[in-house]
Order: sequence, then structure tokens, then C-alpha cells
Amino acid sequence: MSMGLYNKYEFPHMYTSLGAATQKLVEHACENNTILGIFLFGTSRVGEFLEKGFTFISVGNDLHHVLTKTGAYVNDIENIAKEKGKNWKRRPTALF
Repeated sequence: MSMGLYNKYEFPHMYTSLGAATQKLVEHACENNTILGIFLFGTSRVGEFLEKGFTFISVGNDLHHVLTKTGAYVNDIENIAKEKGKNWKRRPTALF
């Protein structure tokens, strides 16, 4: 994943500093009629990879989806409680 760049760059820059390698991958995939795929967390960079020819795009894993959706639900509960005049607060956690 980091192509040996883990020690050279701080997280997450080892994953965003691969322009030349990505271009080479795209060229070889096109030459070999191979589907280009990538794993992303969220959708902020989907357009970038669609423009490069990627057609298989994963936008997270099970833990990512559980944590992001759970965080959204907890925010909803806090807002609903506030609207109803209730004092519902989440317990402190490192997860979300």
C-alpha cells in the first residue's frame, strides 16, 4: 500500500504521494485490459480516481462504516434530545 514510503512520509501522506506510481499503474492496466480498483475511506477522492480510470472503488470497510454511521446516529440522538428539552449526552469514547 505505501510502496515503501511509510518511513519517508508522515501518515497519510504516504498514500497521497504516489502520483507517478499511480500513473504507471493506470497505463499498465489499460495496456492489459485490467480493471483498476482502489480502497478509500469515504468519498472525498472518488472523482479524482474516476477521472484516472478507476472503476472499482471501495469507500470503506465494515469498521469504518460502523463508526461513521454510529457517530451520525449519536449526533442525531443528541439533537433530538435537545429539541425535546432532554439532556442526553454520549459517554466519552475514543471511537467517535
